[in-house]
Amino acid sequence: MDNTPADVIERAIKKATEKGVALEAATYEAYGPGGAALIIEVLTDNKNRAVQEVRAILTKHDLSLAGQGRAVWAFQKHGAAWIPTTTIPLSDEDLERLAVIAEALEESDAVQEVFTNAE
Repeated sequence: MDNTPADVIERAIKKATEKGVALEAATYEAYGPGGAALIIEVLTDNKNRAVQEVRAILTKHDLSLAGQGRAVWAFQKHGAAWIPTTTIPLSDEDLERLAVIAEALEESDAVQEVFTNAE
């Protein structure tokens, strides 16, 4: 949410240029405050570690991963971006909470981008 495209690209290039590292992309889904859908894009050399990091961050904020397909229905993929097809209005309190959660996720080295359908 807070990352500029340049930041995302820079992180991806840095990971991709590390010698001997095979990177895999993964997409995780969750529901945040107020029922806002979250799409969490990761690039990692270890999917098990990445999912555990994402799960730990969500758990710390009283959230959990959603099953595959549970959140993506609210988005349409355009290139590298997930564009919401439906949005959900959130209270100021829920928006603040969502911003904190997205920031925590984006601090993870594996997380490349967080998308939400929150208004």
